[in-house]
Amino acid sequence: MAYGKTPDKSLELKELLKKPGAPGGAWLLCGPEAYLSSFYLAQMRKKVIPDADMGFFDHIRLSGAETDTDGSTLGARLAAACEGLPVMNESKLIEIAEPGFSDMKAAELKEFCTALEALPDYPYVTVVTLCAEEEFNTTDYRAQSGTVWKALEKAGMHIVPFPYQDKGKLRTWCAKHFASDGIDAAPYLIDKMIDRVGTSMTALAGEMQKLCCYLHANGRGALAEADIPLVCTVTENAEDFGIQTAVRNRDIRALVTQYRILKAERAEPMQLFFSISSAIGDLWRVKTGLAEGYTREELMRIYKMKDYPMRLAVQGCGNYTLATLERLQKLCAETDVKLKSSSVDGYVLIERLICAMTKLYDAELELHGGNETGSRGTVTS
Repeated sequence: MAYGKTPDKSLELKELLKKPGAPGGAWLLCGPEAYLSSFYLAQMRKKVIPDADMGFFDHIRLSGAETDTDGSTLGARLAAACEGLPVMNESKLIEIAEPGFSDMKAAELKEFCTALEALPDYPYVTVVTLCAEEEFNTTDYRAQSGTVWKALEKAGMHIVPFPYQDKGKLRTWCAKHFASDGIDAAPYLIDKMIDRVGTSMTALAGEMQKLCCYLHANGRGALAEADIPLVCTVTENAEDFGIQTAVRNRDIRALVTQYRILKAERAEPMQLFFSISSAIGDLWRVKTGLAEGYTREELMRIYKMKDYPMRLAVQGCGNYTLATLERLQKLCAETDVKLKSSSVDGYVLIERLICAMTKLYDAELELHGGNETGSRGTVTS
């Protein structure tokens, strides 16, 4: 299940924050866009504990990484924290960090969920848990359908994942950010900044702050194109079809770069494998067809490929011998079986495949006299 196809679960929280009173209940803020998780945590703190000076009386912090001297579990500490009325505010906030859901034993998870189920008895209590994407993977379908996710939702916890935002939303957000600091930024300049910095709101917020400080220090109120490369740090972004392009070009460095970026963005292993294997499969089919005497037009009809993909495949075939593509096909078939049946982490299997491709490329270059340095070959049949 791709994250972008899931409903926006933050809408309920946003509506509750507009209404009087504390949200109440239990909330888990998570997802790859950590900026939004932190932002809404701050909003909930203000909402639940409006008296900032005396807020510490009604702000209880728990950590799953810490153990009480009596050895009580996180669930037991949560249940105990709910007891007692607020002291200086109308509501009480219980904030949980590093809950360690993936490390909880079945009994510990059950005890934690029992504490959540009791929250309706404490209408003045709001529980907020903040999880990094590494702690609570929201982009992996298995995490969403797993026992922890189901158990928490069944116990009444509202799980709110914040994905990376699309460029349209980021453009609007950046424009508001600049305007609030008195800086005029044209939409096309904001696009250039996003292209350079990336789509992480945390990174964008930092770079916009740098730009605003630079402009104010120079007595200027408008962003210019030359300011962006001067002030903003470059962030690597995954290219559209970057993995397929790297495979066609037989460019291991580019393949590793694209894989690393997509892995950091929590792309599913099967999605990454399909990008590699489909590119290799297209090259093998076209190379085989051409070797058997078929024309490009005939292959387009047979494989239902359009002209542009066919031209790319034919061009890519020039970087491989047919024997190499056959060995790559075998490596992909072996990896496919392991991804579907092995308990080994999917990313590890993809990395092993890339290492095997590198070894194969280097061996072929050595065999043919090393006509090109590195793991990028141009050996043709």
